[in-house]
Amino acid sequence: MLRTFVERKVRRQILHTSLLMSTAAFIAIILLWYVDSMAGLVHPLRMFIDNIHGGITNLAMLLTGGQVESFTLSPQGNYTITFRDGIDAIYLPAGYLGSALLGALLFYLINRLPHLVRGLSIITGLFTVTYLLLFIRPNETGDIISIAICAGLGLVLIALGIKGHGDPNQLRSRRTVVQVVMNIVALMTALHIILDLRYVLNAPARDGNTIINPVAAFAEEVLAGASVHSVASIWSAIAVALLGLAFHFSIIRPLKQLPKNDDIV
Repeated sequence: MLRTFVERKVRRQILHTSLLMSTAAFIAIILLWYVDSMAGLVHPLRMFIDNIHGGITNLAMLLTGGQVESFTLSPQGNYTITFRDGIDAIYLPAGYLGSALLGALLFYLINRLPHLVRGLSIITGLFTVTYLLLFIRPNETGDIISIAICAGLGLVLIALGIKGHGDPNQLRSRRTVVQVVMNIVALMTALHIILDLRYVLNAPARDGNTIINPVAAFAEEVLAGASVHSVASIWSAIAVALLGLAFHFSIIRPLKQLPKNDDIV
C-alpha cells in the first residue's frame, strides 16, 4: 500500500509539473508574439514554425505530383516555394493543418512521456539544422542571417537536450527548462494558424503569381469564393481541437485516472 501511495504521489507531481510547464509556455507565447519589445526573442521561433509550415507544404506538393524547384527564406523569416503542378486542395491547407497535427502530437509526447523530452529536443534540433542545410537557401538578396538564426535555434535545442539533466519532479532543474522550451515550440507549432490570424484575415491570396496567403488562396481558388473568415475559423477550430485532445490525453485524463485513497488497498 505504501508503495502505491508513493507512486501515486510521484505521478501526480509529474502531471502537475507538466500542467504548470504548459501553462507557463502558453503565457510565454502570448508575450513573445504580441509584445513588441519581445520581437527579437520570438524571431527565431517565428522562422522555425514557418519552416515547419513550408516543409509540410513542400511535402504535400511532392506527394500530389508537383515539382518543387526551390525553397528560399527571407530575412523576415518568410519563405517562398517555387513549384509546378500539385493538387491545391491538398497543399494549400497542408501547412497550417499539418503544423496543428504535428504540434499537438509533440505536445502530447512532451507531457505524457516527460522522460522523452530531452530526446525530443535533440531530434527537433537536428531536424531543424539538417533541413536548413539541405533544402533551404537564402532569398535573392543573398542574406543568410535568417538561416543562421534559425540554425542557431536548432543548435540550442540540441544543447538543451544534451545538458538538460534533472528530476522531472523538480521545478528548479535544467530538465524543466527543456520542457518549457519544448512546450513553447509545440504550442507555437500547433497554434500557428491562430497566431497568424491577423495576417491571414487581411493579406491577399497572391502577389502576382506568388501565393502569400494560403487561407485566402484556398477560399478563393478551391472553394470558389468562400469567405476567408470562415476558412480561417474552421482551420483554427481544428487546431484548437487537436491541441485540446493532446492536452486531455497527456495531462487531464492521467490525472483523473490516478487512484484515490479509497481505491488503494
